[in-house]
Amino acid sequence: MNTTVKLSRTIDKIRLLSITVFSIVLFYISFLSLNLDIDKFITRAGDAWQVISKLMIVDFSNLPEVLAAMLSSIAIAVCGLFFGLIISIFLSFIAAANITPNSMVSAFIKGSVAVIRSIPTLVWMLMVIASLGFGSTAGMIGLVISTVGYLTKAFTASIEDLGMDTIEAMRTTGAGWLSIVIHGLIPSVVRPFISWTAIKLEIGIAESINLGMVGVVGIGSLLMKSLGKYDYASISTIILVIFSTMLLVEIVSNRAKKYI
Repeated sequence: MNTTVKLSRTIDKIRLLSITVFSIVLFYISFLSLNLDIDKFITRAGDAWQVISKLMIVDFSNLPEVLAAMLSSIAIAVCGLFFGLIISIFLSFIAAANITPNSMVSAFIKGSVAVIRSIPTLVWMLMVIASLGFGSTAGMIGLVISTVGYLTKAFTASIEDLGMDTIEAMRTTGAGWLSIVIHGLIPSVVRPFISWTAIKLEIGIAESINLGMVGVVGIGSLLMKSLGKYDYASISTIILVIFSTMLLVEIVSNRAKKYI
């Protein structure tokens, strides 16, 4: 018995040492491949403090415009989440292995979601812009695609975590697929669904801000204009509004989760 325990501990130590060595080697190779100019970083570090000092000045004269742009970004994120949520709920109950009516359809949905998730939202956005042009419509559709990729996978995992007990019990009573979904599964997955949706809302607002930098209306677009003009006071105001908004969304989201 003692020999087995000692052997197990030795194996654990070897595994930990191997992972540590591999991580160090990987970091070293990655660091060398970047060809970082450390000397330039050190000599230009003083310029960073100059930029930071300029950003300490906040100009509230354009606050109404900044708030309007922030609301536009939030509106795009909310609309993208709404339509993406509806599609994701539908797809997740078909894709979940324990309730899917067809295993081939389930595999197709999971594969499609994997493809969507593997492509960054920004790339989807650029493809949508190439088709529809710049504007809020392109931004919303890009976020719908992102939301479907994120929530379908999360919802499917939540449904599959329920197992087969409830499903088999309802099937023995003669319940059909739709009845099992509505009366057996949905009541059990409401909480995780809301939690995942709240998380995606935070991500969606952040993505909506980023999408403004590639031509979509919103505060991201306003930030790019200010950066182009080196208007540090305006940049500071925009950053402050973004930070305050994201902090407020996180606080509200965490409070909502506690009451679920």
